[in-house]
Amino acid sequence: MLKLTLRAPSSIPLEVEGITPERVAGLSPLEVAKLPVQHGNRAEPLGEFFEVIHDPKGTWADLHIAGDTSNVKFIGARMSAGNIYVENRVGMHAGAQMSGGSLTLDSGAAGWLGAEMRGGSIEVRGHAGDHVGAAYRGSRRGMTGGTIVVRGSAGDELGLLMRRGLIVAEGACGQFAGASMIAGTLALFGTVGERCGAGMKRGTILTATAPQLPPSFRFACEYRPSFLPLYLAHFARLGVNLPTGFGVGTLRCFRGDMLTGGKGEVLIGGGT
Repeated sequence: MLKLTLRAPSSIPLEVEGITPERVAGLSPLEVAKLPVQHGNRAEPLGEFFEVIHDPKGTWADLHIAGDTSNVKFIGARMSAGNIYVENRVGMHAGAQMSGGSLTLDSGAAGWLGAEMRGGSIEVRGHAGDHVGAAYRGSRRGMTGGTIVVRGSAGDELGLLMRRGLIVAEGACGQFAGASMIAGTLALFGTVGERCGAGMKRGTILTATAPQLPPSFRFACEYRPSFLPLYLAHFARLGVNLPTGFGVGTLRCFRGDMLTGGKGEVLIGGGT
């Protein structure tokens, strides 16, 4: 296991895109320290900012990142295999466009967490910023695979233009969750901001409490989906803390957004 410890926080963003488990596999700490990172508008050796050591008694992760990483961007971005563990809050774009492996953030994350993610898993043991699993501006698709679990709250536009995959937010989330969603599943177990599902074409949004839906949604029925036990079992494997009573009995189903075909569904599970 390689441990990277940021020596001192910087007011200038530090971008570590490309420092992934597959990139550093087989490299010595000295070789890793020579890999380039972006500091402002300059490329600098990683060793200028991080102490790099081989720690055979460390965590299970292939890469363990420590120090004040709140202004370190692109941690785990584009990774395809292996495991990264980060002790503290991370900057923007963590796990963006990753296609495999696992990223564990033990504190929290800024915006664009898992943006346009294609596979793998992300767990945030804290709060996340805006645009979790979302599409970048001008892009037509957000997250297309994988799983993101946020143990705390999440910001606005969670799952914007999401195409596949699963995002779970145990805490509250902001406005426009699931906006323009194409497919996939959101599971929102805290309070949900306004305009949930606005413009969604297909996909499923599970909520514990009634969200503030746009007026272009219609109540369809109350039923118990046949796939619900599979989801509940999957949530149990992920260690998701479900609200008391969620998934018991029938769910209220709303269809929408009628302005974009009305094939999406919002299922309200009745938790407390």
